[in-house]
Amino acid sequence: MIYIKKGPPPRQMARMVSEIKSGQEWKKIKAGDTKAIREKFDQLPKEVIRESLLEEQHYLCAYCMRRIKNDGRNTTIEHWYPLSKDKERALDYGNMLAVCDGGRSRKGKRRKVLCCDASKGNESKLTVSPMDCQQMKKIIYDKEGFIRTSPRDEDMEKDIKNVLRLNGMWKNGQFIADTSTELVKGRKDAYLRYKKAVKKLGDKKMCTSAKIKKIIREIEMEEQRPEFAGVLLYFFNKKYHELVKRGL
Repeated sequence: MIYIKKGPPPRQMARMVSEIKSGQEWKKIKAGDTKAIREKFDQLPKEVIRESLLEEQHYLCAYCMRRIKNDGRNTTIEHWYPLSKDKERALDYGNMLAVCDGGRSRKGKRRKVLCCDASKGNESKLTVSPMDCQQMKKIIYDKEGFIRTSPRDEDMEKDIKNVLRLNGMWKNGQFIADTSTELVKGRKDAYLRYKKAVKKLGDKKMCTSAKIKKIIREIEMEEQRPEFAGVLLYFFNKKYHELVKRGL
């Protein structure tokens, strides 16, 4: 999970939202009438909204950081605060994120372990938000591919583990299965890519804080960041501060 800086809504969406909200039909819809609210949301230009969200998110799922594209089959417009819980936020671009299908489309006999919006469902309220910069500063990763918080935030970790299921399936405190989209493996592979890059720099005697800072900036500036970019940035930033502390 990585911080997402929200921008203004696309103009076409803003115009349509204004038209919908000024109409009598919208004003008559009661809070909690999920069907009627969703019908209005479905009138919005989804492809335009997805593209805008993807640009903000550097083409990564807002929750798991897997690669996503402007495809209505595999990429969903997610309401961070459930559409069913708040009529006004249902049409608020600031409440929208682009997320992967969470493993719904994966085939095979093995039991599906859904994640992200597919695990969260339409009713769950979240504490953890990729739009909250201070929360995202608490996110940490380990070399085995698991995501946690430091300092420990029990509410955030509950959402990460039990609602979004970003750490796969657990039983009696033991890890028993990765998600169908292999998030744990993907984050572990990202850590190994980081290790390989640092080793390569070390072999060339080029592993300096300036060089690591350059790599960090390059990742941050990419229009389409690499999958699990948050993992790479986390470990490269740790290395950067370590090198600065050592005066390198």
